[in-house]
Formats: sequence, C-alpha cells, structure tokens
Amino acid sequence: MVNLNQGDAMTDTYSEVIAGNERLSGLADVDEVVKDLSRLLRRLVKSRWIAVYFFDRERRDFAPAISYGLPPRFLPVFREMPLAPDKIPLLKGMLRKRQHLLLTDPGSSDLLPSKLRSLLRHLSLLAVPMVARNQVIGAVFIARSGELPPFSAPDIAVIRDMVSHAALVVSHIQLFDESLDMALDLAGRIDVILTIDEINKAISSSLSRDRIMGTAIEHIERITQSEFVAILQVEEKSLAVTASRAGTLPLPESLRAGSRLARCRCAAWTACRTGRSTAVSYREAAKNLGATDRALFAAGIRSLLAIPLMARDQVKGVLLLGDREEGKFARGETFTIEKIASQMAVALENARLYEDMRSLFINTVSSLANAIDAKSPWTKGHSERVMHISVRIAKAMGLSDDTVERVRLGGLLHDIGKIGVIEALLEKPALLSEDEFPPMRLHPEKGVAILAPIAQLQDVLPAILHHHERWDGSGYPKGLKGENIPMEARIVAVADSFDAMVSDRPYKKGYSVGESLNELRKSAGSHFDTTVVEAFARHVERAMRGELETRSGEALRRVAGG
Repeated sequence: MVNLNQGDAMTDTYSEVIAGNERLSGLADVDEVVKDLSRLLRRLVKSRWIAVYFFDRERRDFAPAISYGLPPRFLPVFREMPLAPDKIPLLKGMLRKRQHLLLTDPGSSDLLPSKLRSLLRHLSLLAVPMVARNQVIGAVFIARSGELPPFSAPDIAVIRDMVSHAALVVSHIQLFDESLDMALDLAGRIDVILTIDEINKAISSSLSRDRIMGTAIEHIERITQSEFVAILQVEEKSLAVTASRAGTLPLPESLRAGSRLARCRCAAWTACRTGRSTAVSYREAAKNLGATDRALFAAGIRSLLAIPLMARDQVKGVLLLGDREEGKFARGETFTIEKIASQMAVALENARLYEDMRSLFINTVSSLANAIDAKSPWTKGHSERVMHISVRIAKAMGLSDDTVERVRLGGLLHDIGKIGVIEALLEKPALLSEDEFPPMRLHPEKGVAILAPIAQLQDVLPAILHHHERWDGSGYPKGLKGENIPMEARIVAVADSFDAMVSDRPYKKGYSVGESLNELRKSAGSHFDTTVVEAFARHVERAMRGELETRSGEALRRVAGG
C-alpha cells in the first residue's frame, strides 16, 4: 500500500513536471523562465531559493546571477561575487562533465569562499549545469533549508529534468534574440552601405563644395543622430569653418560658418595635426580644456569626435561631431563615419581642383576680354561689368546653377568677336554711320568662330551669338524673335544695354540708374524680354535702396555686385 502511494505521488510529481515544462516552453523572456523555474522547484522539491548564472559567450565568462527567493542580505553577495569555475576545481569538473554537484553542508565546505560559507550555513546546496545543444549555457544553484533532508535522488532527477528543459527554452530565447540582433545589425550595415553609396553618388556627381558638404552633413546626421556637425577646412595656418549645424543646441561663435579656428589645444586641431580620429568625452568642465572645447562643453556637448579629412595623404580639413550623450561614438560607428569622411574629403579636393581650373580658365578668358575692352578707352571694364550684371539677373530669376554659369561666361565673352573689328571703329569718338555698322554687326558671329574650337565653351556660344537679337525679331544676326532667343542671350542683352546706357561716351553723358531702368522698361516687349527687365529692375531697386538718380561709379558697382 505504501509503494502504491509512493507510485501515485511520483506520477503526480511527473505530471506537474510535464505541466511545468509546458508552461516554461510558452515563455519568451529569460527572467520569466528563471522566475517560473524557481516557483516550480519550490513546490515540487521544497527549495528555498535559486540563483542562475548564464554564460556570456562574448566575454567568455559567467554573467552576474539572476535569483529568486534570496533573502535581502544574500543579494549583494550573489550579484557582486562572480562565478569563477577556474578557482573551484570541483565546480569546474562539474561543468566540464555536465554533472550535478551536491553540497549537504556548504557552510563548512572548503570549496566555497568564506564569505559565502557564512551565508550558506543551515542550508543544503545543489549545483546543476544548464546544457543546450551540447553546450553549457549556465549553472543553477538550488538551496534547501537544513531543517529538511538533503535533496534525494528522485528530487535531483526532477530538478535535472526541469533545469534541462529550462536550458532548452532559454537557449531558444537567446537564439531568437541573437537572430533578431543579427538581423537588426545586418539591416544597420545594409543601411550604412546604401547610405555610403548614396553619398558617394551625390558627392561624386557634384563639383559644388556647398552641395557636397550639405549632402554629407544631412546623411551623417541621419546615421549618427549627432546634435552637432561641423566641417572645417585647412586654409593657410587656420581651420576655416565652412559648414556647421547644432540642432537645438546653442552654436558657439567660434564654430559658426565663416569663422576661423586658429591653432589651439582642441580636438579639431589634434585630429588635424596627427591625421587620426580623436574622440573626447567631457565628464566635467576640466580646467585644462582649450577655449573651443570649453565652448562646446558650455553648449551642452559631452561627446566629441574629430575625424581628419584626408586626400592625397594630406589632411585637408576636419569633420567634427558632437552630442549631449557621454560615450556617444562607439568604434563601429566611428568606422562608418570615417568612411564617409574619406569620400567627402576626396570629393571636396576634386571640387577644389575643379574650382582652381575654372578660376584659371575664367582668368584667362577675362584677360582676353579685357584686352578687347582696352582697345577703346570708353569700354574699359565693360565685359566684366556685363558679366556681373548678367549673373545678378540670372540669380534674381531663380535660374539653375548651370544656367547662371553659362550666363556668366556669355556676359564675359559677349564682345570677344570685336577682336576682328577695325580698331578705328572701336575708338571712334562719335556715333557710327550707317556704312560703319555692318562690320560692327559681325562681331557676334566672329566671336563664335573664335571660341568654337574650345569644347568647354560650346554651351556658351548661343549667348554670344544672339545677344543682339530683339524680342520683336528686328535684331541680328539671325533675326530671332521672342522665346526663340536663348534665355542666356536675353539676359546678356539687358545687361549689355544697361552698362552702355550708364557709361559716359564722347558723344553722350551716361544716364542715371533710374533713367536707364526707364529706358529698358520702355523697350521691354519690343527690344527686350519683359520678364528679364523686371527681374533686373527689382534687383537694382533693392541694391540702390531708392538712390536711382545717382550716376557715380559706386552706383554701378552696387548694381553689378549688388
């Protein structure tokens, strides 16, 4: 009869074990698994508390214990005391052999540290390895009151079964979490790759330094969530701040766009001097901080990253990032930003080289245009003034950068064909006669013939050829009418006529700015495009601030440089 009752009890116990294992299988949080395991063991084997150490594969060590049922005075000891199998041979052997270890009197065991022995008096302790996929993933320590008998063989069998199942559940949770982390990490890496490719396309397709910097800053802000971004470029013996953003943070004056940062003790100059990225974490406003870093600290910055912009093995500038969060810039994130910075540095250097070549080209053709203007004392500086006025009109009309550039060169070179005109006509101190006009009217076509062999000027030729066409079709050389006249030519025509009106000639005194605008408006719709005239008139009225009757050279400079 006793054996029968024992059999019934064992059947009930294993039924509870199966039900408990099913509940464990439905959990999705490691802490919840440990908590439920503790509750089940307390009911089935009368345990007092459990402590679980999980193995951290990255650190190759056991993480601090997760426990349930521990008395408050036990908690600091178990949380702070690491599980060190190497220092306890018997425990090391238990984990290696994946066997359990029973200590019936842990309070007097030499296997445990003295601090732990004093806490475990009057208890029995069972240590069981957690094994899943043939790997030890942790160890469970189960305590029972010394007033009860030590764990029996059936108790240990129940405990091992439940610990084994809990290990399997925890392993699945960890595997899922790792898979999710890997997926998120992979998604992040894909986003970084796509972003770098996007930046590469954007900055490689542009030779505008402003556009390159704007694109780079926009993407860096998105990837790093940094609250402060600045680009500094080496200029002579200083770092020039060419772009900066600070979100809601107050931007220090020394780091506003247009400022110059003289050589000093700061993260930016350290990166510039060493050619290596420099990360700084401000825990407090240390007295030895340089003025720039102190200003950033005062603005709320607690993490700073300075990355050198390298091109041709030389530091060309510094990318500076800041954030209110301490320790913001992790190594993996730094690597990504360094890649972007490297692309940006090369693109900025290419843009600088392009600007240098363009400047050389402009200076060369300017010299040629000035040589033409110098053939007559009355037209000195005319081509450059027409160029500046034409650019002002094009920008006032909101035209594209490419169109503005064609207008710039068209205005500068519009009279280049006069190199083939008899000097006597250019220097004549009186109005040209009807017989003298035909040779002069050939200068647009001669200009095109002179410049046609230059491949870089093909888009500029229409402005040169047609700047004497009229809106009503009465101009030359082709008699084009209205919208058929290229926009660049319409703009140069207005600029050219305005400069001629306000300039003094031997046979006439120059008009005032206001008189010249009136003349242009009278001819709008017949000689000139009304839209171009009105855009120019609005620009002039803003530039002159009501002083339209002035005739001074300063007034003309204000219109041209407005």
